[in-house]
Amino acid sequence: MSILSLKIFKLAFTGLKTNITRTALSVLGIVIGVAAVIVIVSVGQGLKSLILGQFEAVGPNLMSVAIKIPGSDYSNSIRSMTEGVVITTLKASDAEALRDEKRFPYIVSASGYSAAQEWAKYQNEEKQVLIIGADSFYPEVNLQIKVERGRFYTEAENKGMARVVIIGSDIAEKFFGDDDPLGKQIKIKQNSYEVKGVLESMGSSFGFNMDEMVIIPIYTVQKLILGVDHILEVGIQIEDKKYFPQARVEVAQLLRQRHNINDPKNDDFELVTMDQAVEIIGSITNAISLLLGLLAAISLLVGGIGVMNTMFVIVTERTREIGLRKSLGARNDDILSQFVLEAVLISLAGGIIGVFIGIFISYIMTYAINAFGFDWPFVVSFGAIIISFSVATLFGVVFGWYPAKKAAKLNPIEALRYE
Repeated sequence: MSILSLKIFKLAFTGLKTNITRTALSVLGIVIGVAAVIVIVSVGQGLKSLILGQFEAVGPNLMSVAIKIPGSDYSNSIRSMTEGVVITTLKASDAEALRDEKRFPYIVSASGYSAAQEWAKYQNEEKQVLIIGADSFYPEVNLQIKVERGRFYTEAENKGMARVVIIGSDIAEKFFGDDDPLGKQIKIKQNSYEVKGVLESMGSSFGFNMDEMVIIPIYTVQKLILGVDHILEVGIQIEDKKYFPQARVEVAQLLRQRHNINDPKNDDFELVTMDQAVEIIGSITNAISLLLGLLAAISLLVGGIGVMNTMFVIVTERTREIGLRKSLGARNDDILSQFVLEAVLISLAGGIIGVFIGIFISYIMTYAINAFGFDWPFVVSFGAIIISFSVATLFGVVFGWYPAKKAAKLNPIEALRYE
């Protein structure tokens, strides 16, 4: 670096020190902008990692058979169900048919299930729980389900509508404390269910505390809790992802045959693979992160405008100084370089502080979210840091150039007369 460049840098730094209040306000605008971009992108990436991790925990080779309104797409069927339309064509026997090893050698297992919310009671303790009604093959499909104590019920118990239950770890702790829950009876809708097993802790998944879940044989749930003979979904665990295309064709053929459907347009089911679900979720979270990141970038723009306004004020207040320097031989380029450098230094300072504050806030938010039982990963996007920091520096040059150009063009005699 030349001696002249060092002098310009020193002058720029000295100029900022003499206008410390306005400099601090400009830095604050950049700090807020950079920190906002980092926090929003970090939260978006954390949400994406959380959801994708939960999908992976269930099993990457999972295919789901969901109900839908014939002739509609999947999203419309969801909307129709919220409006009270109920599809009753998917049966537990459909899952049983999919376990035919000769016809589907690539299917590891298939399980039909439904869900409900009810109050469970043991002695004087009562709690609202998520009930999963499923056959005995459920743990082979949902790989998160692992029995820590006791055992899972058998298919004979399922078909015999046995009043047995597998409970989550939080339910076991709330109802039984340090006592052994196995063999104890809990009540759901006036019926008693014998505890056969306790699940390993799973934490939260898709907004539900999975440790407050209870699993009951699907035929028991249909008869005693829901009063229906259909199910909501069938999960299919495929041996390998390479069989997904074949499975989509052959599973659809079986279901059309069982549901008496001749035209695929009238399908009353939807086949969704884990890859599709991951792709959809990834696209949604990326779009949300991008949108929020762009909104946060607006605060960077506001910060850049603040830098420009500050530089205008600084140039006005230091008009006599500029005149004195030019009268002593300073060139226009020297004045221009000095004030552009001052603007860049403001942006750099704001960028550096904003990066550290953004990372700190992201960490605090991660800690707070995890305190509510979510397994939220702490993710810092280095791309967001680099981009926000680069944009902040660019704004320093862009928004500092015009006030610096104005300063460089000042007539030294008129500048010295300025009051």
